[in-house]
Amino acid sequence: WYASRAAAIMGGAGGAAAEVDGAPASSVFSRLMGKPAKPEPWFVRWAPQLSWEDRVLGFLGCLVVSWALTASSVFSYHLLLVGEPGPFATRYTLGNVLAVASSSFLVGPQQQIRQMLDPSRIVASSLYFGSILATLTAAFLLRSAELVLACICLQFCAMLYYGLSYIPYGKQLIGRACKWVLSR
Repeated sequence: WYASRAAAIMGGAGGAAAEVDGAPASSVFSRLMGKPAKPEPWFVRWAPQLSWEDRVLGFLGCLVVSWALTASSVFSYHLLLVGEPGPFATRYTLGNVLAVASSSFLVGPQQQIRQMLDPSRIVASSLYFGSILATLTAAFLLRSAELVLACICLQFCAMLYYGLSYIPYGKQLIGRACKWVLSR
């Protein structure tokens, strides 16, 4: 039993398809847990060699790394204050880009791009990527700490707006909330 389990985890002998208990073990998760892989949802067209479990693990891994990068930007905040905005802007921006890119593991990169260019999201996507470009320009070309902070705030708001574009009536909800706050 142990020899067959080890062979399944290592990919089988001679490059043959690995099997666990008579079923193909097509994912890392499945191989480690000794379970057959579940059928993939119909919308997954990207990376056919990855199973659904592998894609979920890739998504979660990217998301955790993105959060760590964004959080680690705090450690270079002192450099921003002394006039070296590059490390702070790079970490923060790379963390945000990785967070958005992590969903490519779930839906695939082509579908991700199609969704970003959809008429209902093109404004949110443009604002988001424009704010990223503005942040990096302010950090590396203009070397302005004040402008980087303003662009980081804009980037945060643009990412929030982009994220809300995936929630039904999310953009309308935030618009009404902003109008309510500004009317007070």
